[in-house]
Amino acid sequence: MPNQGEIDYEGDISSSREQQRQLAEKAKQVGDQVAHAAGEVSQLKDVASHAVEDAVTEARRLAKRGRYAAEDLVDDAAHRIKRDPLSSVAIGMAIGLCVGLGTGWLMARSATE
Repeated sequence: MPNQGEIDYEGDISSSREQQRQLAEKAKQVGDQVAHAAGEVSQLKDVASHAVEDAVTEARRLAKRGRYAAEDLVDDAAHRIKRDPLSSVAIGMAIGLCVGLGTGWLMARSATE
């Protein structure tokens, strides 16, 4: 025990060493937590990357199916027109007449309001 007026260097040094040890321990814990978080982030990145790739692949498949369906529809329409041209013209005229009458009715209705 130091006398009055003397400085306790040994106590200060041991206290400082204990603080350094605690600080080093905390730094190690933080480093471990950061490494663990980095690993989780890497895993999440991989999962997200795979999900995006799957979605892109599925979108491409759907686009191909839609394109094939549209091509089939056009081919079927062309075949029906070649097989029976008069009924195709009559159907086209009926559709045009309905659209024209509907448009005229809507225009007359909006003009009166």
